[in-house]
Parts: sequence; structure tokens; C-alpha cells
Amino acid sequence: MKRLFALLMTCSILAIASAGIIPDMKFRRLDTREGLSNSMVSSILRDSRGYVWLGTGYGLNRYDGYRVRTYFSYDKDTTSLRNNRVDEIQEGYGGRLWLKQGMNYSVYDPVTEKVDRTPSRWLNEQGIVGSIESIHLDSKKNYWVKTYEDGFYYFDPVSKNLKHLKFGYGDDEFPKEFGVSAYTESKEGMILVSTYGELLCIDGPKGKVLWRNDHVKRALDSYNDYWVTVDKEDNIWVITHSTGTYIYIKKENRWYTSLTELMLARGFENVPDDILVWEVCYDAKGLLWVATDHLGVLVLDFENKEWRQFTNIKGDDTSLPDITIKHLYLDQLGRMWLASYKNGVAMCAEALSNFKSLAVGDINTMTEDRQGYYWLGRNDGGIIKMDPKTLEPVETFTKQSLGVPSDIIVGSFASRDGSLWFGTYEGGLLHYKNGVWKNYRASDPGSAFMTNNIWGITEDLWGNIWVGVLGGGAVRIDKNTGKQRSFTTENSVLNTVWTNSISTASNGWILLGNSEYYALIHPGNFKVINGTFPQDNSLKAITVSTATTQAVWDSRGLLWQCSPSGVVIYDRKTGQKTLLDMKSGLYGSNAVSVTEDTRHTMWVATDHGLSNITPQKQDDGVWTFTVRNFNDRDGLQPGPFNQRAIFCSRSGELLLGGQDGLDIISTLKLGNGDDQEKPIFSGLVLFDQEVEVGVRYDGRVILDEALDMQRRIRLHYSENQFTIHMASDNGGVNNATRFIYQLKGFNDKWIKTTTVNPDITYMSLPPGSYTLCVRMLKDDGTMGEQESQLDIVIDSPWYSSWWAWTLYGLLTILFVFIWKYAARVMAYLRSCRSHRETQETPLEETPSEEENIEEAVLMDEDE
Repeated sequence: MKRLFALLMTCSILAIASAGIIPDMKFRRLDTREGLSNSMVSSILRDSRGYVWLGTGYGLNRYDGYRVRTYFSYDKDTTSLRNNRVDEIQEGYGGRLWLKQGMNYSVYDPVTEKVDRTPSRWLNEQGIVGSIESIHLDSKKNYWVKTYEDGFYYFDPVSKNLKHLKFGYGDDEFPKEFGVSAYTESKEGMILVSTYGELLCIDGPKGKVLWRNDHVKRALDSYNDYWVTVDKEDNIWVITHSTGTYIYIKKENRWYTSLTELMLARGFENVPDDILVWEVCYDAKGLLWVATDHLGVLVLDFENKEWRQFTNIKGDDTSLPDITIKHLYLDQLGRMWLASYKNGVAMCAEALSNFKSLAVGDINTMTEDRQGYYWLGRNDGGIIKMDPKTLEPVETFTKQSLGVPSDIIVGSFASRDGSLWFGTYEGGLLHYKNGVWKNYRASDPGSAFMTNNIWGITEDLWGNIWVGVLGGGAVRIDKNTGKQRSFTTENSVLNTVWTNSISTASNGWILLGNSEYYALIHPGNFKVINGTFPQDNSLKAITVSTATTQAVWDSRGLLWQCSPSGVVIYDRKTGQKTLLDMKSGLYGSNAVSVTEDTRHTMWVATDHGLSNITPQKQDDGVWTFTVRNFNDRDGLQPGPFNQRAIFCSRSGELLLGGQDGLDIISTLKLGNGDDQEKPIFSGLVLFDQEVEVGVRYDGRVILDEALDMQRRIRLHYSENQFTIHMASDNGGVNNATRFIYQLKGFNDKWIKTTTVNPDITYMSLPPGSYTLCVRMLKDDGTMGEQESQLDIVIDSPWYSSWWAWTLYGLLTILFVFIWKYAARVMAYLRSCRSHRETQETPLEETPSEEENIEEAVLMDEDE
């Protein structure tokens, strides 16, 4: 009951305690829904390659920023985990991971992706005798080991310096019964705490015991799991989860018996009475994070004597996942990771602090006055004037205070003369100048308004006001005379009077978004042009809806048209049209609003998300577009967002309105990505099967080492359909960074991965040798500096392999030889046959001389 009271009291005073230096913290969550094997996480480590390792009650998990890979224990595989419980993860020399699993240790080799269940053999080779009772690896990868048999060791794997403290009770001896519960580094040396709360400080390189302290032991005298750390002022924190927190303040030479006592002594106000601490950790800014039981996380600023609580907020995915946080870990990039009691982990991302969400009603429209105040038009309560520094309302205007028939505000605009204009639903146009309000309505004498539904306001180059009227086309109000002129289907060539948005294009024309695409009006000669998009096969989706939600002409001369089918980007000079929808990267296809920020990138809101789009013009004149998405997990309201409810302030803040309030995004602080972020080849998939290191596939091993280590794969011709899992050394939760890649030897084109799929897939890649070159795609559409390469060899099929071609050659030679031999044999046979025929043919008898004479005589007689 006492703890519950403290929790309620803390929540009630949160606004008071947090009103100072400590910023609002937002978190990205990771749990079983993203692939964790178990949501009870006990240890977190980001290794030297950028992977984040999570030890859970059931399995070891590797997270690469995009996906989770799990490792388990298998009875028949001695190279798998010893068991499925992983209590602690440490990275040792050479990148190997030392895993504490219950009372035993295992070592995971990231190169072979195998586990050594008896790591004491390697330690014995280094001179550390005995089996491991406890081991710790410090920030320099030095080993601190207590063995069951032979005492305590310090080992430097680089210099091979080995120091041994034998068991005993001398000055530089180690008590055998000192069961090490935890370690922490200090400026003096390594501080150890025993399972009874004793403290021992050791100078490892010299093999000396520097000092001993038994204050906590004498105070508690109980066996327990103790945790110890040293803060930036060399104060010692000894924490036991059941009996309290003890803090030794070095400057005072004093022990405090609780965090509450220390905070009160330091001048903190509204401190809870009962704070059950699990761990503490300083962040990169010098703020102390306190993981608590049932109070979430407390962040303390000792310099300014301020504190702030962060806990789980139902329905807010950027809050902590649990009210109990058991473990804190600060990674090399300055990000704080938090392991909850039963709901996975969370990462505090500084970028998320650039998103603020305010519950100020259903917001339809926003604008900014000369003094920098924000004016918000609500769907359910008139107009709010807000201070952008405090984010507090300064003044509120309703239909009762204004004396108008409607306080449903749907449009707003700040003109150059300092006055403000607001459009209403069924309440006409409102004008605010020098503290005086004026209402323009269709029923006014001489009014050009056909209806009182004012959907938008803009200003032309001469300062005249243009109004978009739903059901009434457009109306121009002369700045000098106040005279109104309408543009409708009756007095102009407008196709429709259903105007949904109005704005001024970069070339000065007035742009209307309407139910028939869009229209342009020249503000000087009042020429009207009805615009459409030529239909082609690439824009089939846009033919579903001609209704424009909002149309904007950007500083590049590109026309952006939002509709239920997405956003069409149209270059009127070249005729290029590009449709962006959920298939091409948007967070949904129903585009409800669009605007340009001070960096000249574009923002498109859909029902439940927001997309930042960076246009780039290529050397051939073709526009390409890089999309970066945000949603409620980044700190936005869940939506839906309202039509045309988007605005960029002069300071670069983007205001986005929805039914749950107002989102404010600091666009200038979002950045363009880390130039040094490096791609990692995280895994290989063949025919939907993950390829494991050392495992045979069709009788051969494809990966002898982890893919990112091996950097070369050789595949059969039948395996030419494969996927490369890409990741980066960032390792952050829900990394949205995309990749751009080129396959040398196949084509010279750089290809971007999609926003939802960071994998690289090839189908039916021809036989040959290739090099896959991958870089990070920055948010501005440019390539990162770091490039990773993977050599890929696709073997030829057996009928086109080198030995097959050799065989073909030999067979060809044999064929030619046989053919020539056969030809010679046939010629010889023909010759023999001809000769034989000649010999066998009978000769005709030649007449004798007497017969010839006789024949001649007879011929003479006849004559």
C-alpha cells in the first residue's frame, strides 16, 4: 500500500518535477511481436560490429535493427547453447561473446556462429587454472576470473600479462569464500562485491588488492545478489533488489542508506518515500537513470536538483513498455537501452524527442502570426492561440466570444500585413486584425460568396486575398477596396465549384485543388486553366479518384496533388508524372495533406502516418523521390490526420493536426543520416531457407563463416534465386534507413531498397562472377560514404561448365577425326570396288586378220 501511494504521488507531481532541464524522453520498443524469443530480457550488449545481443529466459537473440535472429540449445548439437537461459552477455577479445548461463559459461564465436560449452579450456591455455566460478571482461577486453580451484586471475590478452591472486587472507590474497556477485570499473581498479555485500578493489595489472570495505555486509549481513557501480564522481552504489540501495559519497566519506535519503540531502523536491532500485546508469549527458520496481525510470539531474519520471502510458507506444525496469545499458552511440520485467526492451532514441504530441482537441488547420505564436483551428472548439515555447494556450476564441454561427475552423492564413484569416464550416470567413474580428458571409450585401464553407485562404503577389469556397469556386478580395470577385462555373471556365484547397504557386498563379484535379488562375489577368493529368498505364490508380484533397506547387515548380489514391507529383515542363502510394513507399495511400519545409523537402500526411519526401533531379532530367516514414511509434498521434491540417513554421517546425491533437516535429533536428553508418550483410536466404554457417546444403557447405565475415559466396546454377538480408552497424530499434546497391558485372545501375523491405533479392541471376556493392541511403536521397562489398559467383550448369566445354571440344575433335577417317575409308572402299568391277568385266574378242580380209573381199563382191 505504501508503494502504491508513492507511485500515485509520483505520477501526480510529475509535471512539477519535470519542468526543467530534463527533456521529454521517448522510446522505441522491441518485444516478441518483432521476433524476440522471450520478453523477459536480462542482459543487453551492442557488440563491436553493431549487432545488439539480448539474453532472455528462453534463448539468445541477435538484433540488427531490422530483424531478430534467435539461438537455442539443442541436445544433439554440442555447438549450440548449453541451455536456453542467458543471464549475461560480454564481448571478449576477438569479438567472441561470453555468456553466463545459470552457474556455467559458454562462448559464442560470431565467425563460425558456434558455441563452445567449455571455455575454461581456452583460459587454461592462457595460464588461468581451474574451472570458472565468475568472469568479467572490462572495457579494454581484459579478463578478470575467479576459479573454483586456484584463486583470482587478471589476464591482458594483448600484452599477455597474467596476474594471479591466490586464495588466502593476506594483503594480496583472495578469500576463497568471497563469492563474486558483480564487478564494476573505477579509476583505482576493479571493484568487486560479494554475495554478502563485501567490497574489494583490485589493481589487476599489478596483481594487488588496493582496499576492502565491509560496511554493507555489517549493515545487512545477508546472502543476496548484489549489484555495484561507480558513478562519474567516484561514488559507489551497492544495490540489492530486496534489502535496499547503499551509496557511498566519496567527498563526504559517508554512506547513504537509500536513494530517497540521497535525493533529499541534495535538495530534490517531491521525492517518493519508497524507491526500489534495480540498477543505475549515467547517460552521455551526465544524467543519472534509475531503473525501479513499479516506478518505471527516474532520470536525475544532480547539478540542477531536478528529476523526472518515465513510465508506461497505456496506448502510447513511445512510452516505456513496463512500470518495472530491471536493467539499463548505455551503448557506444550514447543510446540508453532498458530491459523491462516482462515486456521486452526499449531504446531511448534522441531523434524521438523531436516529436511532440499535444492533446489540444481535434485540429483542422494551423498558421503562425508575426510574433511567432501558433494559431490552431479546431474542429470542435474555435481557435487557440498558442505560445510555441511553452506550448501553452494564450487565448481561446469560440463562436460565443466571436459572435459567429460556427466555430468549426477548417482553414487559416497569415497575410503579409500581419492580419489573420480563418475559414469555417457554415460560418463564413473570419478576419482578425489589430484585435478586431470581422466576419464575411454569403448573406452580406454585395458578397461574392456562394456558400459559407471556406476551405482555404491564400494571398497573391499584390497582397490581395484569395478564398477557396467549397461549392463556390474561388473569391478574390481586393486589399485596398475590399471588393470581392468570384470565379465559378458560371462566370469562368472552371470545371467545378467544389474547391478543397487554395494556395499560391511559386510562379505567382493561384492554385485550386478541386473535385476535378486542379485549376490555375492568373491573379493579374484572371485567366483560368483547368488542369488534368494525362492518363497512362503508370497512373491507373489515380483514375479511381479525381478529387483533390490538397494541391501545392513547390519551389522547384513541381505540382503535388493529394487524393485518396496517393500523391501525384507532376512536372508541367517535362510532363513527368510520379505516383507515390503505399506500394511505392507512403505510409498508406490516402494522402490528406502536403507542404514544403524550410529545407525544401516535402511532407505528405496520410490517414495514420507521415512521409518526408526528398526530390532529386537526375542528370537526365528525371525526378526521383526518397521517402522516409513516421508513425505513432516515432511519437506521432495514432491518427487519423485531418485534411489540409499541415503547416511549416518559420523556425522549421512542422505542425500536423489530427483528431487526437497537434503534433510538432523539429524538422531541422532530424538530420540526413549518419555518414559513417556501415552496411552489414546480415544473412543469406535460399528458397525461403536461412543458410547457416557450417551446415551442408545438397552435400556442400555454402558458408564456412558468417556472411559478413566471409564476404564471398559461391552458388550452384540451380541456386541463383537468393536473398541477402541487409542491416547496418547502427543497431537501433526499428531502423528506417534504406540501402542503395549495385551489382557489378550485371549492371551499372544503383537500386534503392524499399522502405518496408531492406533485403536484396535476385531471381535467375545468370552464371558469372559479380560484386555486390551496398551503401546506406541517407534521408536526403544521397549515398553514404561507407561501402560494403560481397563477391558472388554463380556456377554454370553442368552442360555449360568448363569441363563440359572441354568435353564438347574433345568430342568435336573426335567427331572430326572419325569423320575424316570414315571419309578416307569410304574413298578407299570405293576405289577397291571400282577396281574389282574392272577386273571382273569380260573382254570383247578381236577379229583376226584373215577375217578382216575376208570381210573386205565380201564387201567388194557385193559392190
